[in-house]
Amino acid sequence: MDVTLYGLDESVYTRIVRLVLHAKGLEFDLVETDPFEGGTVPEGYDLRHPFKRIPAIEIDGVRLYETDAIVHYIDAIVEPFSLTPTDVEMAARMRQLMRIIDNYGYRPLVWGIYVPLWWRDGEQPSSESIEHGRRVLRALEGFVAASPGAAFADPTLATFYLASVLAAADSVAIGSNLIDEQPRLREWWNGVRTLPILASTRSQHTKF
Repeated sequence: MDVTLYGLDESVYTRIVRLVLHAKGLEFDLVETDPFEGGTVPEGYDLRHPFKRIPAIEIDGVRLYETDAIVHYIDAIVEPFSLTPTDVEMAARMRQLMRIIDNYGYRPLVWGIYVPLWWRDGEQPSSESIEHGRRVLRALEGFVAASPGAAFADPTLATFYLASVLAAADSVAIGSNLIDEQPRLREWWNGVRTLPILASTRSQHTKF
C-alpha cells in the first residue's frame, strides 16, 4: 500500500494514527504538517483537510481526515487481525473510551497539564485542568477491571488513544502523579509504555 500521513511527530493525534499503522504493519511516509502558530503546511493542504488540521492521510488514493475515520479505515482494510473487538459490548466500550479521550480527556490532560509544563517553561496548570484530568483518569480506572476487552487485555483502537494521551500526561510530574492515583490504570500503563511500538513512535517531546 502507498500510505502518506500528514502531521507532526509530537502531535498526540498524529501519534495515534502512527501507532495504528505500526500495529497493522504498514509502512508510511510522514509529511511534516504544522498547522499551529508559526508553523507551515504543504501547499494545497486545504484540499486534503478543509479545516487545515492534523492528521490527514492518503492510502492508495483514498484521502481521509479526522483521526477516528482514519483509524477505523486502516483497521477495516488491513488484515489479518482486527483492532476492534468481536464482542459487541466490548466494541461499544472501545468506542466509548475513544470518545472519552476526544471529548473529556485530551483537553485537560494534554493542553491543560502537559503543554504548560513541557512547552511553556513550567507554567503551572490551572486547578480546573487538574481536577478535570483527575475525573477523566478516575473514569478510565473503572474500565480497566470492568471492560478489559475494550483496550486493556489485547490491543484495540482505544489502546492507542489512551497510550498517546497518557504518554504526554506522564511526561510531567503533575500528570504522572494523577495517573498514580489510579492503581489499575497505572499498572496497565507501566506495561504498555515500555513496548517497542511506543518507543518507535516517541518524539523528543515526551518521555514515553
